[in-house]
Amino acid sequence: MTKFTSMRIFPSAVWRTFGLLALFLLCMYTRVQAQVTFESSNARLDSAFVWAKKKALSFAHDGSDPVGYGYEAALPQREAFCMRDVSHQAIGAAMLGLNQHNLNMFQKFAEHISAEKDYCSYWEINRHNQPAPVDYENDKDFWYNLPANFDVVYNAWRLYRWTGDKSYLQHPAFQKFYALSMNNYVDHWQLGYNEVGKRNRELHSRNAKRFGANRGIPTYNEGGRGETKLGIDLTASLIAAYRAYAEILKMNGESGKATVYVTKAKREQQFLNDFWWDNQKQEYRSVQYADQSFDYFMVGNDQAFLHYLLYFDVIDNPTQVSKLIEQYRQNYPQLIVELKSYLPILFYENGYSQMATQMIVDLCAPKNARRDYPENSFTIIEHVTRGLMGVDADAAANTVTTLSRVEPGNWAELKMLPVFSNTISIKHMGTQTTTFTNQSGAALTWRACMPGNHPYLFVNGVKRKCDQGIDHGRPYASIAMAVNSGEVMRVSIKP
Repeated sequence: MTKFTSMRIFPSAVWRTFGLLALFLLCMYTRVQAQVTFESSNARLDSAFVWAKKKALSFAHDGSDPVGYGYEAALPQREAFCMRDVSHQAIGAAMLGLNQHNLNMFQKFAEHISAEKDYCSYWEINRHNQPAPVDYENDKDFWYNLPANFDVVYNAWRLYRWTGDKSYLQHPAFQKFYALSMNNYVDHWQLGYNEVGKRNRELHSRNAKRFGANRGIPTYNEGGRGETKLGIDLTASLIAAYRAYAEILKMNGESGKATVYVTKAKREQQFLNDFWWDNQKQEYRSVQYADQSFDYFMVGNDQAFLHYLLYFDVIDNPTQVSKLIEQYRQNYPQLIVELKSYLPILFYENGYSQMATQMIVDLCAPKNARRDYPENSFTIIEHVTRGLMGVDADAAANTVTTLSRVEPGNWAELKMLPVFSNTISIKHMGTQTTTFTNQSGAALTWRACMPGNHPYLFVNGVKRKCDQGIDHGRPYASIAMAVNSGEVMRVSIKP
């Protein structure tokens, strides 16, 4: 497994001693052997997955650095990980078996929240277990994008759902981080719906001589055409974090307390609908500037931030979703890779499987000059698994859901996919047949969803009544069943 360490920092004396050299090479070139594999009728997609898996694992390291287990999640060569990138890469990392890495990195962010930093954590942590100097001078002077705390809360909840690791629910460091982020942090930075539009953009940055107002950027947008007053991604991330925190509280037996945060989420949702939606133009604003003007879809020449509405799952109006998807379809080529890395799953979910697959192939191709950005490879694993294969996991219900988005006449198969304490295999034959194998681990529930309107489904050839549902505006039929360790189950729309 590759360490963050690069050869250039080692003194020449190391090379004079064979034993030390051998030890160095062992540390440098031992790789994580992730078991998950993917094959399909699309050879180019298969190659993209293989490349993404290998590249992502090359960024993982073995825990011998002071920071412990982790993987690169920042600009290449920084030998560090930052809050936004880790949050976005984490589910793909879990699919690669990097659960120990995820837990350590998320816990580092949780442990470093403090009142001295105005309830921020360290935006970026390096392999030395220190805040990365490029973004940090001292506790009063550092770079920070304010959606970060909410992104970590939301994705910590998602990691629990995928892995079943109750550390994300019960570890004291996480519980403290959640409570401070969803209360003190919101209030201290005036981020709630009733204050965020009136707040001083330079709040808590008076002593930041090096980073100034970048100590508290109210969006992930760092460009545009002037000083950003507010971004829609801040509102979206806050809604998602309130919802996630409410679920975490419920899991910890605090249902009464959870209702408070459900209510807060609803208030922020109303603010999003009222403030960010332009009724006259019938589209969302994305960034507000200091002069009170707005950008809508595009921000500058190569950025757009409205995908956060879908990423954080804060809109469900089919017309609004369709318009956003169409805007991204038209403008995708000009976006920077960090933003492109959010998109394939959104196209899979909204009926554009062929285009989503082409996006993945393009993102992994040598012609993509920035394909080595760590976020790119990790998220490809999630796009294939959750997007194309439609795999979702709910640890609390011990249930894995599948919904094929494979094009008719094609097939795709994932093997040795880690979920909960299990490894599973899923094979889709178009949208007509899905085969599920519980390759190892305890019994679990498989909820098989088949696109289309079907009054009956066939389980191992036996006709069974099924439920009906809607996924992103399209109907499906579903049936749930227990699958024991080593058992193979097959669901189809025909006998």
